[in-house]
Amino acid sequence: MTEVPDIPLDQIQQRVVAMWMGSFYGSSGYVARKLGKKGLREFQDIGARQVAATFKQLGLDEPESVAMAIATNDKNLFGSQVEVAEGDGFVEIRRLRCGQMGGAKSFARVGASLIAKEHCKTCIESHWQKVFSELKMELQVEHTDEGCIMRISKQKA
Repeated sequence: MTEVPDIPLDQIQQRVVAMWMGSFYGSSGYVARKLGKKGLREFQDIGARQVAATFKQLGLDEPESVAMAIATNDKNLFGSQVEVAEGDGFVEIRRLRCGQMGGAKSFARVGASLIAKEHCKTCIESHWQKVFSELKMELQVEHTDEGCIMRISKQKA
């Protein structure tokens, strides 16, 4: 019997990014073609509500706990270089190097129409803004060359 090889962690993370992005953009493209922009927005809203509901179910209801969960996944699943920093009334996820942005750039190099800046816009506006709104949190984002800084705080009453 032939032994199945182990894959180095960085290659596993690259494959996870490729699988995640392929699934996300493939599903989104299909929904957009079949249901149009309104259907795509509804599809994205459903996904964001599901993520927010999962966070709530796991007891992640404070900016600090949500930020740490997101950063942990980004680092371990996508290979992002990420830090979490707390400030006065907020927490920041600092993606020094975003694994998903790197994935978008890799797709572009092989001829896919996916552009990293468009991916970042979709990531923030079509997903995280909606997730944090569902969690009654505010999100501010600063884009960088290799990632972004997401500042999360509780919504003001």
